[in-house]
Amino acid sequence: MLLRDEEDVIQQNLDHLLTWVDGLYILDLGSTDRTWEIVQDYARREKRIIPFEHAPIVYSDNLRSYMFHHLRNRLRHGDWVLRLDADEFYHVPPPQFVQERMTKHESAVHLQWYFFRLTHQEVADYESGRVDVMADRQRSIIERRRYYKISDYAEPRMFRYRRTMQWPETISFPFNAGYVARERIPILHYPHRDPLQMARRYRLRAEMMKLKAAAGGHWKLDDWRQDVVDDVGGSEAQSRKVGIADSSLVDSGPLLHWTPGTPLTESPRYNHVRPVRQRVATRLLYATGVSLLDLRRPRFDASFKPQYLSEETNALIGRMSAQE
Repeated sequence: MLLRDEEDVIQQNLDHLLTWVDGLYILDLGSTDRTWEIVQDYARREKRIIPFEHAPIVYSDNLRSYMFHHLRNRLRHGDWVLRLDADEFYHVPPPQFVQERMTKHESAVHLQWYFFRLTHQEVADYESGRVDVMADRQRSIIERRRYYKISDYAEPRMFRYRRTMQWPETISFPFNAGYVARERIPILHYPHRDPLQMARRYRLRAEMMKLKAAAGGHWKLDDWRQDVVDDVGGSEAQSRKVGIADSSLVDSGPLLHWTPGTPLTESPRYNHVRPVRQRVATRLLYATGVSLLDLRRPRFDASFKPQYLSEETNALIGRMSAQE
């Protein structure tokens, strides 16, 4: 897990993850709120949580390869490895997903996002004082945010470890990570939680982009209000091409409402699945020769160092992102 400044949700996320993980390694990219303190407190009480590093580092998705390089000696052949985010909750726990929705030949899994959004009416409720932000944060994020879109976007999220696999510092997922499962694992995604959190998140990311953070174009958006959506039945301006709306795969389909405790309607997508001939060839590769292919892949550069910031610069960015 990579994280930074997630104090409003990290406790709920850790409680969720501890219902099924065997080990959780955390790289904190210089949090200036209580996030790292919370992680350390959990680690003192729960040996499965391992604080890997806390340092002011410019974000890059490839940083997970840095963690993988330093931690892979703790893995056993056949272990499942996941990329985790602090604002994601697994609707189907990965152990259950592997057991019930995968074949024995499949060894890599893409996500299916249920992307929960903040609406104009909810913002109005906060800003008018009808709902107090800090009091509302005492409730579960699953109770607080009810409106979502089912995303077409797919990215790899978990893979089965093999000793020969290579994950150099130049890529965000290992080479030949596995034979891709047809089913995508459903994840409840909560990047938009309340106005204070969104304002801080967007200012932080905009500042990081100035420092050449390796991230999507939506990180350049510093006005969080442009990523707020209309309520169900509203006339959301589809002409907007900023923030999350800049990606038709992420911001796709109608806005839906979910009542926690009721079944969440799953809507399978298969746009990540290759044509049949390619899948057959890929399966043969993983059954016979992928270890030989691993030998030809670039290795992680052991001299690699992340892009560190000075403590002064990091503190300044923290103050800027926390401004109301």
